[in-house]
Amino acid sequence: MRRRGMGRRVGTGGLRVVAILSVLSGGALAGAAGVSAQNLAEYDYENLGLQAIGVDVVWVNAKDAQGAVGFGLRADLGYLGPHVRVVPRFAFWSADIDDQAVAKLESNLEAVCSGPDCTIDLGKLKRDYWILGIDLQWTPNADVFTPYLGAGADLYILNDSGQAIRGTFLDDAVVTAGISAVGGLQFDPGKHLRLYADVRGTLVTSASNVAVYAGVAYRF
Repeated sequence: MRRRGMGRRVGTGGLRVVAILSVLSGGALAGAAGVSAQNLAEYDYENLGLQAIGVDVVWVNAKDAQGAVGFGLRADLGYLGPHVRVVPRFAFWSADIDDQAVAKLESNLEAVCSGPDCTIDLGKLKRDYWILGIDLQWTPNADVFTPYLGAGADLYILNDSGQAIRGTFLDDAVVTAGISAVGGLQFDPGKHLRLYADVRGTLVTSASNVAVYAGVAYRF
C-alpha cells in the first residue's frame, strides 16, 4: 500500500519497550565496542561458523495492524569476538489492517474522487510482512542459562491484499528498512538442544512493531 502513515500506531507501552531495549542494547554493544577497541585482533569474521539453527513462533503488535501470530527462522553463526555473536534471521506474519487505517485510506481516496456521490468501500484488507534481518548480540560468559541483548538491521517487504484493491497500485509490495533492539534468554539443557525467548522492538516506516519470539534450536 502506498499510503502507509495512517491509523493506529503502536501503543505508548510498545514504544516504551522499543526505547528501553534500544538504550540497553546500545549500551551493551557500546561496551563490546570498547572491548574491541582494546583488542581488535580478537574480532575476526574467520571465527564465524554455523553453531545452531532454530525455529520461532512470533506474536506481534504492529502499527496500523491487528495483533498476529507468525513464524521465524534464525541461525547462530558464533562469535565475531568476545561476547559478540552474529545472528541472521527471517520472519513472516500476516495481519488484518486496522479498521481505522482502512477508513483513513478510504477518506483520502474519496477526497480526490470525481463526482458528488463518490463513496469508496475497501472492505477488509490484509498485510503480509516478510522480514530479513541480522543481529549483533552481546552475551556474558554463561553455561546453561544465558541472557543476551542485541541490535539489528532489518529489511521489510510489505504486501497489502484485498478484493477491492486487487490489481491496483495499492496491491503493490513495498520494500523498506528498519532497526531493531532485542533482549532475551536462552536455555541450553543438553548437547544439541537450545530453547530461547526474547522481546524485539523494531522501528520501520509504516510497520513499527513490538514482537515476542519463542523457539527451539538444534546445536551443532
